[in-house]
Amino acid sequence: MLRQGLRATSMEAIAAEARVAKPTLYKYFPDKNAVFEAIVAGLIAELHQQFVAALRGEGTVVARLAAALSAKYEAIDRLLGESPHADELYDEHEKVRPEVRATEDAIDAMVAEELRRAGVGQPELLTRLLLDAAWGIKRKARDPGEVGPGIRLLVERLVGPEVRR
Repeated sequence: MLRQGLRATSMEAIAAEARVAKPTLYKYFPDKNAVFEAIVAGLIAELHQQFVAALRGEGTVVARLAAALSAKYEAIDRLLGESPHADELYDEHEKVRPEVRATEDAIDAMVAEELRRAGVGQPELLTRLLLDAAWGIKRKARDPGEVGPGIRLLVERLVGPEVRR
């Protein structure tokens, strides 16, 4: 999937890459979308764990939010790497399992709660702005090394002034 994209990947190619017989693969997955959903479910679980660990870590709310958002996108990078089909796979992941939406909703709620506890006005609105901007940084970064610093700067500039008031 990383080499060919989801649309161009066949169950035969997945079976060959996994070094299993095609009937064995079909025993566990009815089609390539089910394989993709299973991969995404694993990624979402890892992403959620790393996000929560960073958010509950040491430091200011700004430092913890920056670390948590960076951890989220680093988990995605570990899976997709430099795939030429990353955009297709990003778009497809949003269409799959309810767990993806549930995890995103949980992250939204955790960020809003952190902002609320820090005394930020309009925490839900700031959460949406922050998460949408972080997603944009991830999607538009020319190099994976730009993502963490970009997200840290975003959180410092967007959240920092709000918690210092």
